[in-house]
Amino acid sequence: MSRGARRLLIGAGAALALVLVFGRAAAVFYTEALWFESLGYASVFWTRFAGGLAVRLVVTGAGAAVVLLNLWLVLRSTGPVHVRRRYGNVEIAERIPPQWLATGLLATAVLAGWWISALSFPAARAMAVLAWLRAPLWGAVDPLFGRDISFFVFTLPILTAAVDYLLLILAWSAALVAAGYVIVGGLRWRANRVELDRGAREHFAWLAAGLLALVAVRWWIARYLVLLDGSGFGGGVGYTDVHARLPGYASLALLALLTGGLLVQAARSDRRWLAVAAGAGLVLGAVLIGGVWPAFVERFQVEPNQLVREAPYVAWRIEGSRRAYGLDRLERRSWDPRVTAPLDAEAAAAELAGLPLWDTAPLQSALNQVQTLYGYYHFPDVVFDRYPSASGPEQVAIAVREFAAGGLPDNARTWRSLHLNPEYRRGWGAVAVPAARTVRAEPEFWLSGLDPVRLDPAAPPLLALSDPRVYFGRSMTGYVLVDAASDTVYGAAGVLARTRPAASGPGPIGVDVGGPLRRLLFAVRETDKNLLFTSELTDRSRIVLRRNVVDRVRAVAPFILWSGTGGGPPRASFGEPYPVILDGRVVWIVDGFTVSAWYPVAARQTLDGVGVVSYLQHTVKAVVDGLTGAVALYAVDEDEPVLEAYRRVFPALVQPATALPPGLRAHLRYPPAFVMAQAQVLDEYHLDDPAAFFAGQDFWQLPGASRLPGAAAYRPLQMMTRLPGAADTEFAVVVPFIARERQNMTALLVARSDPGVYGELVLLELPRDERIKGPEQIQTIIEQDPEISAQLSLWRQAGSNVDDGQLRIVPAAGRILYVQPLFLSAQAGSIPQLQRVVVSDGTNVAMGVTLRQALEALAGEQGAGATADRPEGAALQPSGLPPTAAWPARALELLEAADARLRAGDFAGFGARWNELQELLRTLAAGGGGG
Repeated sequence: MSRGARRLLIGAGAALALVLVFGRAAAVFYTEALWFESLGYASVFWTRFAGGLAVRLVVTGAGAAVVLLNLWLVLRSTGPVHVRRRYGNVEIAERIPPQWLATGLLATAVLAGWWISALSFPAARAMAVLAWLRAPLWGAVDPLFGRDISFFVFTLPILTAAVDYLLLILAWSAALVAAGYVIVGGLRWRANRVELDRGAREHFAWLAAGLLALVAVRWWIARYLVLLDGSGFGGGVGYTDVHARLPGYASLALLALLTGGLLVQAARSDRRWLAVAAGAGLVLGAVLIGGVWPAFVERFQVEPNQLVREAPYVAWRIEGSRRAYGLDRLERRSWDPRVTAPLDAEAAAAELAGLPLWDTAPLQSALNQVQTLYGYYHFPDVVFDRYPSASGPEQVAIAVREFAAGGLPDNARTWRSLHLNPEYRRGWGAVAVPAARTVRAEPEFWLSGLDPVRLDPAAPPLLALSDPRVYFGRSMTGYVLVDAASDTVYGAAGVLARTRPAASGPGPIGVDVGGPLRRLLFAVRETDKNLLFTSELTDRSRIVLRRNVVDRVRAVAPFILWSGTGGGPPRASFGEPYPVILDGRVVWIVDGFTVSAWYPVAARQTLDGVGVVSYLQHTVKAVVDGLTGAVALYAVDEDEPVLEAYRRVFPALVQPATALPPGLRAHLRYPPAFVMAQAQVLDEYHLDDPAAFFAGQDFWQLPGASRLPGAAAYRPLQMMTRLPGAADTEFAVVVPFIARERQNMTALLVARSDPGVYGELVLLELPRDERIKGPEQIQTIIEQDPEISAQLSLWRQAGSNVDDGQLRIVPAAGRILYVQPLFLSAQAGSIPQLQRVVVSDGTNVAMGVTLRQALEALAGEQGAGATADRPEGAALQPSGLPPTAAWPARALELLEAADARLRAGDFAGFGARWNELQELLRTLAAGGGGG
């Protein structure tokens, strides 16, 4: 084979290897650029790419320079490098050309710098570097050093990462230097001991001095880290940290520098005892200064006077924690819900008319049984919102009908079905249910149906769906292929139009995939050969990617913590995106948060999927059009410094709050998961007095999992409620607090969501001189009530499942009322029904078919005295019976309904109707029918 043919073959092999190694990365990079361009965020993509590359290059260059300098020093100490070759009995020493050596050293240094920079400065940290370069001043300083908070949040993480990177580089350089000296003979094993040439010895001494200098910097940085995670009371910075560890770290930093200098001097003078003494001194100093002295201070100065010593630092921690979690804006009100006047059932019923009675879990089960309509549709979640009705804003439960591939028969689950079939490419429509209403114990549908989509005449017109297609949702996965001439448009048309004009009609935003090259690139990206070989694509074909709304916004802004990240319960996934029906289509809102683990003197908590944080703020709302997939980000806290830093880096990414479409402002809701995170901090940091904090005498906690069968941990509840003294109801999240290690209720945290008061937090603090029952105590009262217990036992014995709904804790009628719906379903999986509503004032308890009936029964109990003296069945007696002329018709209606349920095999429904009939007849027999 000729030399030219060999070179050609080697070149082809090298090109093939590069394609195999970097081909998919190149395909992903190019297709990502196309995807960002299709959304109108090309500048965001290229800023991230250029900025990340610049950071990597700078870091790599610094590391490569260190490695190259050390390898050059090894090479310089050896003179020319020869390679020995043997030809028979003849050995020839051939000198390696200097340019070859220089190229090898340079390649080794660059590869080392590039590899280690990937460990110390991944993409997320590269974005943090860009934010640090554009970071604003925080406007607040830490209480110990007087530094602006931006130093801790922006500068300190980068400084720490840079020192750690240089430590790795020097350690790696030491390993390469050792290998180099072994090769050239400067480091050898002889006579059972290691021998070093003088040059090698001095080189290693300077490397050790460099490492110790970086350790000194690390110790100096540790002075600031005590404000992040100290050893004082409650885990924060304390007296020992400030008076022992802080000066200790400074002393150790100086000792490390001195030790490094002594090692260099020992190497130059060949006095090994000096090196040993320097190393021993450093170790001894680290033990005494870093361990023994702080322990002595803690034992003999802090413990005998802990309150006096720790009180100033506890005060720091209280103030810092409130700022870090947005609790410094909390409005605190003292409220005494104890009233002596009897309950006015009519007024209470009017005040609670909008209170949601449907829980999301039973409602989701009901919708998945009666409203999916086809096996390949499902409702992944049910969320609460509010819409204007004839009687004012009303709470509505909304669920989006999304496509679920698992519902298709196995033989229908083909590549074409999942990616090209118009019926399976998208979800269809939504269901809306007024959360406070029922129709014969079942949901009342304002928006329902599939073809056609039906809007009830009584429903708010804003719920109308003119285009029910849903290409982007909570559970949408995988890509789909659409045609630009039929159901798609290459641009962000519709509700969230940004930069591109609409074409022939709104549809999902996609990327042109018709050409052979792009088909190849997308096939490599998706690892799907069918994209390359299918004959059904044309030059009008578009590929639609990232149809999960959380994945979509996370790709656009990965430096924001988005709701829905992770999975599982709300605390694990930190909330969920929620749908809004706007301008005839489904639009998703995703809550975004800025987080940091570097905020000083603040409480730390662990978020699943994120890790430990000491700073958490709700700053962004992302809006994703469920039809087109257009993404828009809006700042809801424009003064927040972390968001401001990233807005400076990406000026086209986050729009001001004033740009939010007016139709969406009425649907913004304060994130329940964020309320829970704030509540986790507030349970201790509501205290103002460090002495009380130190004693823990008034710590709170959130209601935990009940010991009662079937009960679950308390969840934050969104509901239409009225704050004490307010004239109107509003949409808010209500979270109760109970005393730690006890069950009596201490406060209610209300997070407001309506326009004009959005984001306001109100803490209703309850009196301490009398115990106000908490959720678990009320649950116990309900379970122990004779009539309610008997009714629950009857249902369970009849083969029905009874679901105790979420307990609503409501400020109403000048007092606290506890409202709990009871849901009934057959064990065979029938539709859950809202059978009863239980109401309590903390002393008495009553149950009725409706909330009004339960309130009237409760008012009757208050007038009659103790609950133990009421006649049998009083808790079940509805006071709003029809007049004598109407009750026979009602009885016949119930009898026919029970018979119909029995014939249908719905034993739970039969039992419910039969019980209603019994109650009606029992009440009439007792003279309650009236004439």
